[in-house]
Order: sequence, then structure tokens, then C-alpha cells
Amino acid sequence: MILTEKHIDERKIIQLVGQEIKFDWRKRTTVGGTGLFLKSFENKTDGFEKLKVDSKCNFEKRTNGLLLHSNFSNKRTLIPIPAKEIQEIKIVRGKEGINPTPLYPMWILMKLGVSVLQARYFGLTRHQYSIEQMELSLKTKDYEMDFVANGFLFERKLEFLKSLELADKLVVVKKASR
Repeated sequence: MILTEKHIDERKIIQLVGQEIKFDWRKRTTVGGTGLFLKSFENKTDGFEKLKVDSKCNFEKRTNGLLLHSNFSNKRTLIPIPAKEIQEIKIVRGKEGINPTPLYPMWILMKLGVSVLQARYFGLTRHQYSIEQMELSLKTKDYEMDFVANGFLFERKLEFLKSLELADKLVVVKKASR
């Protein structure tokens, strides 16, 4: 069911995917995922509704599933996705290019044993660290969607997907470094 701006009803959303999860400062669990752009959308139901390609999308974690927020030209669309209807979530990490320049901060940090995930933020030139965009695909009983996002968001997005407790349906692919 695709809900457009005029037909968004919180009671209907709660029936389908449950209450929204409030952020708890003590537990600090991820309750949403941002920064996705829709690249393909297939509606397998009899409906003719579609989401626009290149829509900005966010996932919101609910008690019984996910709520996909889509925005294209300030037109908001929501898709409630119950957890039991999710067939597969596949996340693909882009290729990394790691080439630190000797005696630069990134190189020094890596020599001291700091993880590339932290040291990459101290690369002073663009060629020291690069990562291709990540890809995310979601297959449900009614829809198939493909998204892309900045490669730097991969770790946070993976943490969010693991918090959904759908380990048997989550596929993680990491491309080799260059």
C-alpha cells in the first residue's frame, strides 16, 4: 500500500507496521536510516502506483516492520513494510581505494594502528581514500526496490539493518579494495 500526502493516516500505519520507536539515550539504538536515492521500483500488486526514480528515501524502524519515506519534488509518499513481508535485504559495499601519502595524517594514523574507517577522515587529498557508492535492494511480497547511497554511509546503514533482527533475510556483500 502506497500512501500519498493526502492519504497519510497514522492509525492505518500503526495497524500495518506498529508504533514508532522512540530514541533512547541510554541504549542508543538506530531508529532510522537516511541518505538513500531510489534507482528502481517494481510494484508486484495489481495497483498502478509507483515511486519516482531518484526520490530521496529514508527508512523508519517501527515495532512490526519498516516505514519507507519517499520525497520527490516536495511530494511525500510513504510505504509501510511489515517485517513478515520482507523476503530479502541486500546491501553491497562499494570498492575502496586506499592510498595514503607517506607522512600525512592518514598515513601516520594507519601506521599507529588506527582503523581505516577512522583514519580516512584525515586524508588531506582526495586520492588518499575513496569509496564507491553503496547499493541496497529490498524485496518484499509486493515490491522490489533498489537504492544507492554514499559509500561512507555503509557502516551506519549496516548497523541499522542488523538492528531489524532479520539476520536470515540480510545479505551483506563487500567488494574488494582497489
